[in-house]
Amino acid sequence: MMLSANYTVQDIAEFLQAELEGDSAIVLNGIGRIEEPNPGEILFVSGKQFFPFVESCTHNCILLSLSAPLQPKAHQAFIRVKNPHSAFASLISYFFPDQKKDPFISSNATIHPSAQIAMGATIMDGAIIGEGCSIGKGSIIHPHVVLGDNVVIGEDCLLYPHVVCYSNTKIGNRVIIHSGAVIGSDGFGYIEHADGSYEKIKHVGNVILEDDVEIGANTTIDRSVVNSTLISRGVKIDNLVHIAHNVSIGEYTAFAAQVGIAGSAKIGARNRFAGQVGTVGHLSTADGVIVFGQSGIAQSIEQSGIYFGSPAIERSKEMRRIFASQQLPEILRMVSSLEQRIKELEQALDNQKTS
Repeated sequence: MMLSANYTVQDIAEFLQAELEGDSAIVLNGIGRIEEPNPGEILFVSGKQFFPFVESCTHNCILLSLSAPLQPKAHQAFIRVKNPHSAFASLISYFFPDQKKDPFISSNATIHPSAQIAMGATIMDGAIIGEGCSIGKGSIIHPHVVLGDNVVIGEDCLLYPHVVCYSNTKIGNRVIIHSGAVIGSDGFGYIEHADGSYEKIKHVGNVILEDDVEIGANTTIDRSVVNSTLISRGVKIDNLVHIAHNVSIGEYTAFAAQVGIAGSAKIGARNRFAGQVGTVGHLSTADGVIVFGQSGIAQSIEQSGIYFGSPAIERSKEMRRIFASQQLPEILRMVSSLEQRIKELEQALDNQKTS
């Protein structure tokens, strides 16, 4: 991606407060990926698997770790930092800052007279703000966002187009909710009668999103039957995730796309769920749990660690099971061969007895 101005590698080193190695005359006009380098770009190397790509980089500034066993060649500049990925992210924010606009309230928004909009908040065209809502300073409500009655939004939040927050949703500070997300819809709760029909269980609770939460596009978080579905501070949720009613998610947990958390599950702090992980309801996980993609959590996880499989077990055990299952065809052939050999030996013994 092209930068708005040219920079020298010395400029970058000074910004990162890091040492420069190699060609200090390189002029930088873009930011890119080490796998697909273009001259004049800033790149980063996050691990040894990317070392081979460095050879083909020309007229580039490369961020790499302090311990990386590489030396710059002609027309290369190295900047060594403690965490190359983090330094690269800082540069992206530096080169492409958020575009600030003066706050305003659109005359084409529908805002209930009882709603409280703080000075410095922005409400764009087509937004609908219900009775008793409160929106904090610096928060931005994009077009066609719908806030039900008594929704509370803190300071410096960002709600993208077509976000829907049902009534009584409580949102902290610096929360980001991406387009199409639905916060506070009814949970999937019914009573099944003897004739097979269903009676809906009314949901009168709400959803709470604490500070610094980010919710991906088209994610849904259901309100609780009573009390609150809770998404704790610092949680990051990807697109197309479903959080059912009465769930509690611990601080700084992160879910990748298509994770599904069933009702009343209690997920610990600092959990990491890869794509398409699913849980049954009413279970819990310890703090510091990592679950590999497409795993199914069928019972509570009581110790931190890495889990995999369906049902999910400790990763090392599951990998051994997978490796063993891959040997089954050869084992079956071996067993068949042994059975045939035993039959031949038994037949030979019978022949000896009758002779």
